[in-house]
Amino acid sequence: MRAFLSMKQIIGLLTAVILITFAETAIGQMFGKNNVLYTRFDWHFIQSRHFDVYFYPGSERVAEFVADVAESSYVRLSRSWEYQLKNRIVIILYKSHNDFGQTNLNYGPSEESVGGFTEFFENRVVIPYEGSFEQLRHVTHHELSHAMMLFGPVLLPLVFPDKIFDF
Repeated sequence: MRAFLSMKQIIGLLTAVILITFAETAIGQMFGKNNVLYTRFDWHFIQSRHFDVYFYPGSERVAEFVADVAESSYVRLSRSWEYQLKNRIVIILYKSHNDFGQTNLNYGPSEESVGGFTEFFENRVVIPYEGSFEQLRHVTHHELSHAMMLFGPVLLPLVFPDKIFDF
């Protein structure tokens, strides 16, 4: 009678389970750590056809701009990649980089150079408004490119450099 798994396969499987367990614990220890929250945000949201844009008072106009840019970027990306979203994408908008620095949605404090990020497990994009609508348009399109890759069938992030999405 032949064994179902060889000794090498069992050791490999156990190693993978242990590594995944410790990686999850390490990430759990970092989540939200050392992020000082100075402001309690009163979140509201607007909906476009494919996106929910969360914002807080004082950034209504910027949120509407982001919703418009997100929809136009979606049209462009869905045509290029021949893919339609199955679920809505949440976009969380901060009205300044200082406010963005307070977010506890990522794994640890953001570096100053981070202009936004896309969360794979939560189906959301987090971006700050830094005073320039053109820069916000660029960052919104860039992060939505990541979101559509991660939430759709296009698995490009492991193959192509980040700059491919800067157009």
